Amino acid sequence: MELPFSTLPVPRPHRVDSAFLPRYCPRALCATRSGEPFTYQCAGSYMRACDQRTVRRFRCLACGSRFSSQSFRVDYRLRKPWLPLAVFQGLVAKTTLRQISRSLGCKLDTVQHHLRLVGRHGHALHRAFLSRCKESRAGLSGAFQLDELETFERNRRLCPLTVPLLVQAGTWFVVHAATGTLPARGRLRPRDKLRKLAYEKAHGKRQSQSRSATKACVVALREALGKDAPVALQTDEKNSYPEIFRQVFERSIVHQRVNSKVRRDCKNLLFTVNNTFAQARDGMSRLVRPNWGHSKLERNLGWHLWAWILWRNYAREITCKARNVSSASAAGVTTRRIRPRELLEWVDRLPDAS
Repeated sequence: MELPFSTLPVPRPHRVDSAFLPRYCPRALCATRSGEPFTYQCAGSYMRACDQRTVRRFRCLACGSRFSSQSFRVDYRLRKPWLPLAVFQGLVAKTTLRQISRSLGCKLDTVQHHLRLVGRHGHALHRAFLSRCKESRAGLSGAFQLDELETFERNRRLCPLTVPLLVQAGTWFVVHAATGTLPARGRLRPRDKLRKLAYEKAHGKRQSQSRSATKACVVALREALGKDAPVALQTDEKNSYPEIFRQVFERSIVHQRVNSKVRRDCKNLLFTVNNTFAQARDGMSRLVRPNWGHSKLERNLGWHLWAWILWRNYAREITCKARNVSSASAAGVTTRRIRPRELLEWVDRLPDAS
């Protein structure tokens, strides 16, 4: 299958490789990992066979091992280094995994591997951005909205899931998201009751993880807030929220509540988080309803969710009328909107001038 990006480029150094300096030895057993100073020396270069690019090589003076700048990149040890970006763009464009595999001419297992790769990298990169924001930019502050989206894995009635999402009001910046199981629905048909018994016999009775997943979002917000930063939380009238807020913050905060039956238009207090859920259902194939591309495993939903959050926060424009502003730049987490290719370059460092 001929793809527009399958032609090998002319041999050249990486666009950012010429200025690369390693911060640590990538070998897990190196003595520098236990406190010994890290020193290195340049050891030439080599040409990658998969894309004919020249990569710099180094040698650790502590353990003597050799490594290259490629060891610190997202496409490390990938025979098709263009696939992470291509899969990432498909994941946020409402394309199912099988259709991505057909379009890119690769196996479904390969797409699932890149889903895990991009999802984990998106979560790690997001945490690095929030950590830098708290250390050098006074952290987050303002009003935040929390709500839960309900979806499922494998079966809509037997295996429902909850997806709590916490966003900053007005900027659409997603602070954190989590997934959790929910008990099977009631009023099941006789056939579904038999399937429920078989499922419980094999996996045990499903428990509600709504409280723990919601608490994970609130804890992430607490860690991202600046010191003594003013914060207000806006939610619906679910009874578990006030208790979770008291446990996490251990101080009084402004908590605004609105009835979930109020019309969900632009005048609704929770418009930002409701609109974010609508964007997630429109951009993620596994959340579109009704749809046979739904999640088969909760972990895949989590990886897909973090890939979408990476796109929504840092690469997508905040609105169609503000092309150069992303949610992260509007919230003060970054200084500019970041291109998708920049987000999928390095494992251990943030994009330049971000």
